[in-house]
Amino acid sequence: MIAMKQLTKAVNYVMFGKLKHISRFSMVGVMNTAVDFLMFTLSHSLLGLGYSFSQIIGYSFGVINSFILNKKWTFDDRKANKKTFHEFMKFSVVNLVSLSITIIAMTVLVKNLNIGVYSSKILVTVLAQITNYLGYKLWVFNEE
Repeated sequence: MIAMKQLTKAVNYVMFGKLKHISRFSMVGVMNTAVDFLMFTLSHSLLGLGYSFSQIIGYSFGVINSFILNKKWTFDDRKANKKTFHEFMKFSVVNLVSLSITIIAMTVLVKNLNIGVYSSKILVTVLAQITNYLGYKLWVFNEE
């Protein structure tokens, strides 16, 4: 019984306390990554598209999922008004920067360091998550 209370307290602290944004962002990130990898794999392996174009496709689908879930759940922004368009434009800028970084990094990893495409994809995904979280928290969904 005591262990259950402690577990409940810990979950509440992570999900609703001081760690709320980072924990929710992480969960959304897992979902975005799954969408991104699925679309990347379909584009690259099944359709035979190059890894750079497949990266753009996968990343784009992940971005759409990310905006909706981060706006509504991670950062608790439920307003639908012209602010949403402004946020989406800033969100797009952050993601274009992040996408550019991932394509450059992926190219370096694959071509210069001879790291496999999927290993490179994992590495650049971590880099994108760091870039995105900072951009969303400090600029896109900043309430100040």
